[in-house]
Amino acid sequence: MQASLGKGGTAPVFEVVSPGGALALKIYDANFSSGAKGEIEHRRIEQQLALKGHDCPYLVQIYDGGSFEGRLFLLMGRALGSELATRLRDIPRGKIRQIVDQVTRAVLFLKGKGLCHRDIKAANVFISDDFEHCTLLDISVIRNVTDPIGLGTDHEGQLPVVATARYSPPEYLFRLMEPGPELWHALNVYQLGALLHDLIIQEPLFQDEYLGSTLNRYRFAWIVATVDPNVQADDVDRDLVLTARRALDKDWQRRSLLTLEDFLADSAVHKAKALQLLGFAIDQNLHRETDNLTGQLQRVREVASELENGVTEYLRRNGIIAYHAVRPGPYDSCKLLVFRWSASVDLRLPPDIELQLELRLLARGSIDYLGVSAKLCNQGRTVSMALPELQDDAGLGQRLFADVVDMFEKLAMDSTRSGAVVLEKG
Repeated sequence: MQASLGKGGTAPVFEVVSPGGALALKIYDANFSSGAKGEIEHRRIEQQLALKGHDCPYLVQIYDGGSFEGRLFLLMGRALGSELATRLRDIPRGKIRQIVDQVTRAVLFLKGKGLCHRDIKAANVFISDDFEHCTLLDISVIRNVTDPIGLGTDHEGQLPVVATARYSPPEYLFRLMEPGPELWHALNVYQLGALLHDLIIQEPLFQDEYLGSTLNRYRFAWIVATVDPNVQADDVDRDLVLTARRALDKDWQRRSLLTLEDFLADSAVHKAKALQLLGFAIDQNLHRETDNLTGQLQRVREVASELENGVTEYLRRNGIIAYHAVRPGPYDSCKLLVFRWSASVDLRLPPDIELQLELRLLARGSIDYLGVSAKLCNQGRTVSMALPELQDDAGLGQRLFADVVDMFEKLAMDSTRSGAVVLEKG
């Protein structure tokens, strides 16, 4: 047995040498190896052993487990590299997409087995020294998505949360939803969004609040449950920033519109193909330009006018001449922007594609917030998306326009999927 690899809440983990290479041995503490806690951990070990010999390269491998001399143990693969949480500031920006892709593939593998990890975070991911390979660890917290009770999570009415509070959405942290596939999907999306956040911002979620929470844990829990993290970076692809913001939305229903596939690296390829199907002449260097939206945007009418000009120009740069108009929304501080065009090169054909943007201004005390939602109707199919509101500040215009472009590209992808809603024609 070699050096310790660390100690979790139930057991230390040691590196051991075998003829096949280095392995990781988890030896459970005495109080987690007997009694009621021991029974729970033994069942969890059995659940992990069911994955023995799996073929997912991004999930820790399980070799053996059980009881030996009064202690529970689990023998696992020794993941390459070191804990991702300790390398956040070292990760090349161009590797973020690949890292999230690999972790997502591990989550998709577990989902295919009817399982949810429940504690996806940078501290439970190992990254190789060359930043090429990730391994998702700590599958002791996996749960069957159809299990209404779980192993030890509803013990004697205490309802402990098997996860990390700062990386848990409010519906899970405060048991606002019944256990089931909807809850576990919403949790998966949120935690993958939190992983994206940590990689983009290069520090753990709610880090400043966490460091200041030693005197008031209740305030920290309230912040985690109610505050939408600010995810912004100029040196990271805008679609990653948008996905992180959507995934960290406190509204689980809006958040759940994201699929796990939206976190995969090949979603960018899908996006390009989807835009081409809408008649776009794709130029990867053009669709992210936001120089035409400058200055501080103060009012919803001004923002709507600039958004109309910006989206019209964006379409024109991509070979689309669209009918466009700004209409009154359902209330005074709301505007509806409509863009219609045909995907065909024959301009005599009627428009068969429509993009609607609803811009809304919300006043909360002395602070104004602007939000945007989008709906794309593509030849009989319709898909929609809404984002959390952004505080009105000097940089809002550029961020909002970039968000609208990224929303449109995501909607284009969604509209080509088989699950898109078919509109009734009449």
